[in-house]
Amino acid sequence: MKRLFFLILFLSQTFSILAQQTTAFPLKLSENKRYLLDTKGKPFLVKEFSAWGVIQGLSEKDAAAFLDSISNEGFNTVMVSVVSNAPSQMGGNPPEWQGISPFTTQWDFSTPNEAYFRHVDNFFSMAAQKGMFVMALPFYMGYRTDGSQGWWDELLNVNNSPAKMTQYGEFIGERYKNTPNVMWVAGGDNNTDGDFYAYEINMIKAIKAKAPHQLWTGHFDCNLSNFWSTQNPLYADLMDIDGEYVWTESLLFEQGPQYVSELRQYKKGKMIMQLDLSYEHDVPHYADNENYQWMRRKMYEGLLSGCAGTSFSSGEIDNQCYSFKNWRPLMNTRGMKQVAHCFQLFDALPWHTFVPDETSEIILSGRGELGSLDYVCAALSADKKYYVMYIPKGHTINVNVKTMSGNPMRMHWYNPGTGQALKIGTVQPRERFGIVPPTEEDWVIVFDNDKDFKMPNVGK
Repeated sequence: MKRLFFLILFLSQTFSILAQQTTAFPLKLSENKRYLLDTKGKPFLVKEFSAWGVIQGLSEKDAAAFLDSISNEGFNTVMVSVVSNAPSQMGGNPPEWQGISPFTTQWDFSTPNEAYFRHVDNFFSMAAQKGMFVMALPFYMGYRTDGSQGWWDELLNVNNSPAKMTQYGEFIGERYKNTPNVMWVAGGDNNTDGDFYAYEINMIKAIKAKAPHQLWTGHFDCNLSNFWSTQNPLYADLMDIDGEYVWTESLLFEQGPQYVSELRQYKKGKMIMQLDLSYEHDVPHYADNENYQWMRRKMYEGLLSGCAGTSFSSGEIDNQCYSFKNWRPLMNTRGMKQVAHCFQLFDALPWHTFVPDETSEIILSGRGELGSLDYVCAALSADKKYYVMYIPKGHTINVNVKTMSGNPMRMHWYNPGTGQALKIGTVQPRERFGIVPPTEEDWVIVFDNDKDFKMPNVGK
């Protein structure tokens, strides 16, 4: 019996990893610019793990094991820094990888070390073989007041210059222009303005000149109200994907919660995604990173408010995965399991056809006030075969099924904390119909009129 259990476990992990490999790189924006497609025309929901230090911090063997581990939980994307220089955070000996410096001359970006970048080549290739998309920062600029994070202080060293950053950009662009599973991320917890602007913009323009087909987004300083890639006016026109970075929802003030900002940004027409969402048990230990319902809420609400991608990074108190000091215990955390439940649900849904529903024509009552944490986010598929709601707190809600679809709709509860699905039954196209979640906790309800739809039920 024990052998059978392990065989089933092995096969389930193998099939999960193989499923990621079906992605046909490179990716491109859909015709409506709302989401990504692979070369076979298959929509690609970005399920990103924030893995900043993996290139610098792990051996290639361990990096392969890490990619396999997150793939098994449904992730298909990693966000990484090509060169990391955060000794206060990262494992290994930043900026070196296995004793190899990224540059042959200290702090001189025009002197890339071939041995280091062969390792980067290997990582990108290995990720592609495992079906992993890579959102790569050519270098992580770092938080503006902490010299132990990132390159912002070394960038201005006498050994470096804006002209040398052009050379670095040309090197990166030429070397990786044919790497099919890579897109680029500007910044890194920094607006890269003032004295840094010439360095960053020279590099970006040089990469774009060599690889004009590769996509860009930006990760800027949310503490200075640049929550979206396009909110930084210096780089807005260079952004193909509008990435959202909000360290804690409290930073949004009257612009929040996050779903309010997402609904607003969705209307601007670009693809939007949650670029760097939740870090399990990380500082400052606000609800964003400690309260599991809060983490779930932000993820589900985002995917129902127009986001074509989301993100997560696992951790324990004093052990964050992005540092790669002790990553293996972090592959099976409570947060990882709950994120996997979210991925399994949306993988089963035609998420790329969803349009956020802010009207009062389908949800008649019980929705809550826009801007509150109890507000019910919802989306309707373009063909009206699906309607999905995330209910942050169980209570009675009345809906108009006739307006929703005009056809009978099957109903399913989905518990985002456990992955358990409960079949409710079928409702006729009534103008008023009441639903009450099984408990007062958060629930998802899926209405569908698609005979081929199968509800995932991992928590059965």
